[in-house]
Amino acid sequence: MREAVRTHAEPRPGIYRFLGREGEVLYVGTSRRLRARLLSYFTARRRRRAKAPLILRHAVRVEWDYTPDPFSALLAELRAIKRFRPRFNVAHVSDEWPRGYLALTGGPVPGLRIVRSTDDPHATRLWGPFRNVAALRDAMRTLADVTGLRDCTIESQPMQWRTSVRDGTHERRAPFAFADTRGATRSRVAGCLRHAVGSCAGMCIGEGDGAAYSRGVARALAFLDRRPSPLLRELHAAMQQAGDALAFERAASLRDKHARLHWLRTRLTRFQADADRLTFLYAPPGDSPRIYCIRRGTVRADVPLPRTPDEQQALDALVARIYLAPDPSGGDIPLHDLEEFALVASWFRRYPESLAQHTRPAPSSAS
Repeated sequence: MREAVRTHAEPRPGIYRFLGREGEVLYVGTSRRLRARLLSYFTARRRRRAKAPLILRHAVRVEWDYTPDPFSALLAELRAIKRFRPRFNVAHVSDEWPRGYLALTGGPVPGLRIVRSTDDPHATRLWGPFRNVAALRDAMRTLADVTGLRDCTIESQPMQWRTSVRDGTHERRAPFAFADTRGATRSRVAGCLRHAVGSCAGMCIGEGDGAAYSRGVARALAFLDRRPSPLLRELHAAMQQAGDALAFERAASLRDKHARLHWLRTRLTRFQADADRLTFLYAPPGDSPRIYCIRRGTVRADVPLPRTPDEQQALDALVARIYLAPDPSGGDIPLHDLEEFALVASWFRRYPESLAQHTRPAPSSAS
């Protein structure tokens, strides 16, 4: 492998893949200068937990592709990782990208939870990413408390049938069931602490009201989607009422809950503003210059820099279709694009001078 790299690799931007004996992709990486980066694997010191020697012990071949510019290389790397799910990328992702997403799970009893990646099988809606995962966890628990949503990890499972030993009858049992559900029976869960203190409906023990829980889900969604929400006003009013009643410990608790939800709402608003700002045409320098059509932080298309009137006309039509038409994703960034949004936002934070490399601003009617 070293001789192949030394002989054929060039100092150009691109991505590389280390492959195992069965042709499986073990690791995907990127570099502005591929040759130097690949050669560094063969001179890396064998430190404990060092990634390069570990990869080389399992790899039998290395492949690489050149890209027009470093920005294109980063996009190609992300998409290759999502496609192949390489063993060593997945193993080290939590160390390299410490972040979390606030998720709403699906099923008949949706719940709040924190997930580490956008492909969590239980998530139907995601907000983030958030770097301060500890603060996010506190805010999630507060949001669950004030809306009555569950934040436990007991998953909704298919209905199970239980046979009575006494008379041989069958009884249907689900891990979640409200008290107003006909035929509901208690699950294996012995009790619910949040239900005992009045902050959860307690559907895991067959308590609560389904309609009230649905209203709680709607209140949580309104808050997370930055629609008009009374949650902060209600907490502030309750805090003042507790203070007037000289219940200072309760007032302090409500003050802390208000601060956590205010932090979450502020981060969500900032996230949305960042997405709206990342809407433009980007033309970085490179060996084969390309134009990237970026809308709300995700790359919707990329084409070579036009050199003829026909190519310019085709680009104008593409721009009109991407920026003037309604966004197919609506107001949200699709789940599968959140990691791309994080990458694009990180690129322009790291290289703010790149923002000057616009060929022209996106049309004013884009949203």
